[in-house]
Amino acid sequence: MTGGDEPSPKTQKAYRVLVIHRYYWPDTPPYASMLRRIVGRWYQDGHSVEVISAQPAYKAGVVNEKRPRRDEVDGARVHRLTLPNEQGRPVRRILNAIRLSASILQRALLRRYDVIMISTSPPVLGGVAAALAAKLTKARFIYHCMDIHPEVGRVSGEFSHPWVFGALRKLDNWGCRQADPVVVLSRDMEKTLRERPGGENLRIRILNNFSLPDEGGVSPPPFAETSGIRLRVIFAGNIGRFQGLETVVEAMERLTERKDIEFVLMGDGVAKKQLEDRAHQAGANLRFLGHQSVDVAKAAMRQADAGFVSLVPGLFRYAYPSKTMTYLEQGCPLIAAVEADSELAEDVVRQGYGHVVPVGDSEALAALLVRLADDESGWKNDMRESALRAARDTFSEPVVLDQWSALLANRTERA
Repeated sequence: MTGGDEPSPKTQKAYRVLVIHRYYWPDTPPYASMLRRIVGRWYQDGHSVEVISAQPAYKAGVVNEKRPRRDEVDGARVHRLTLPNEQGRPVRRILNAIRLSASILQRALLRRYDVIMISTSPPVLGGVAAALAAKLTKARFIYHCMDIHPEVGRVSGEFSHPWVFGALRKLDNWGCRQADPVVVLSRDMEKTLRERPGGENLRIRILNNFSLPDEGGVSPPPFAETSGIRLRVIFAGNIGRFQGLETVVEAMERLTERKDIEFVLMGDGVAKKQLEDRAHQAGANLRFLGHQSVDVAKAAMRQADAGFVSLVPGLFRYAYPSKTMTYLEQGCPLIAAVEADSELAEDVVRQGYGHVVPVGDSEALAALLVRLADDESGWKNDMRESALRAARDTFSEPVVLDQWSALLANRTERA
């Protein structure tokens, strides 16, 4: 953890910084936009920042905006590789990771930076390449673990083979040991790294995310006034393997007679078609809206009575649902389907901005939805105030970016 006071970054020397991520604005993953704000703040602090990324290619089947190979975004120079979309293509994903890793080493050796930072996309290989580049050039290495691999890959089945998992974790352990610091999003993620061999000696900083930045568009309310709806709950984000949204469908199957309770799933992902078909067959009151802009998603959150956050069992140890901050910024109370001993669940209860149900328990979720729909005690207003307060005091963009400025200006003491 960090030690000592954190002097203003304005009083520190200017650094040459290299930042790497597979996707960068205007590509559409949430981290692409958040990283742009971090890089922009460092540039404002007086540092010289370069970014290695790729042409927008996150979503297959859509027309992605073509950017110059040598781009400039908010004062930072962005070097964009041409890497094809890799979703559902593991071999292509590995090849893309190798090419990106080679570019990291080449640029670091030629240009020489004071600081090199990478996130966990691509997982493990990117981190090892950036750590090696930093070691060879005597640069400081910052490893931003938005999730912890290969543990997440073992949950998904991607890295489930014992030999593959063991080899990748040894590589990632080496990368973590080079980091100053490893940045994680929660105490749960820190604990996971501490439990690895040698983890007690890692330099770790807990620094969570802020709400997704606005895109500057016009956002008409996505929901028309609907008479008879007493409770509307929204999930906005990736409808994939890790969200455990089968529990939502199962809960709404129990409530087919309650037409006054509506559940909205906003987003796309590999699990969407199966969930949509099952909900339709059961006559469950679920609405699927597909991917929307950040501005539309935020408007929907402001209209909803609660926002839903969930993870498959055990995943809270390796990841943190960053959509949480966007819900809170809109004053949207949370319903969190996650283990009670997770940091997320503890914060929801302690700060009073939502409810927690056992992960995977559709009966408990259904019962909570009924109770909230029938409750006329004014719980929404109280929880909205608590959500806004948490967003302002802990997760607002200025607060978090100040922490990123201080992190770059100060090294981290070993545990």
